[in-house]
Amino acid sequence: MRAPRLLSSLLPALCLAACATAVSPSRTPLPDDARRLIALLTLRRDEFSDLRTLAEVTVRRGATVQRLSGVLLVKPPASLRFEALSPFGQPFLLLTIADRALTMYNVAENQSLSGPVHARTTGRWLGVPLDAEDLVGLLIGRVIPPGGLREAEILPADADGPSLRLVGRDRSQRVWMDRETGEVLKTEVSGGRTALVVTYRRDSQPDLPTEIRASAAGAALEATIRYRQPAIGTGLGAERFGLTVPQDANIQRFH
Repeated sequence: MRAPRLLSSLLPALCLAACATAVSPSRTPLPDDARRLIALLTLRRDEFSDLRTLAEVTVRRGATVQRLSGVLLVKPPASLRFEALSPFGQPFLLLTIADRALTMYNVAENQSLSGPVHARTTGRWLGVPLDAEDLVGLLIGRVIPPGGLREAEILPADADGPSLRLVGRDRSQRVWMDRETGEVLKTEVSGGRTALVVTYRRDSQPDLPTEIRASAAGAALEATIRYRQPAIGTGLGAERFGLTVPQDANIQRFH
């Protein structure tokens, strides 16, 4: 199992970006209108309890296309579990993020990959510095400001409307959003080798996107996630996100 290949193909699809909530003292005071939007984004993420849904994942990297479908569990601020299912309904690939660490287990090959999820590791494999909170936030469409926030400003409208520019410790981010409800329409994250652009489509479920599209031009990567039969606020406990790998598995670790 090659760590770079698996992380660069599966993580962007499953764990596409929100951010650490801590805001360090800025060099200059943040404008009041930007502060209001930051508070609205943070409130929307904090009020989201959990998600259980069927997920269809498609990843395109150049001419290569991978498709997975399975069950996705998400619980803010930083927990997720994905079980990719075979056509017969049996899990063949399991991926979890819990306690800011990733564990991936390939059932058929009895191989496992594990390591921490933070800005340095994701910056190395994905080209974008994200942490576990960021990945979970992007999956539910609840983007919050980057850690160590230093600058914030509202930019004039472009083809996608007005946006909020945020500059943090590890990265910069633009967020296109409804300024009254805090609903995120699109976000762009930069600060590494490439920029990650994530757009959301919402149909009948306003609290959750029905489709997430992500692209990273520098990595020639496109990923799409579609949710089917989502259930919000089901009371998922922390035990649902643990993953115990068999003792005889071939375990690889990354740092």
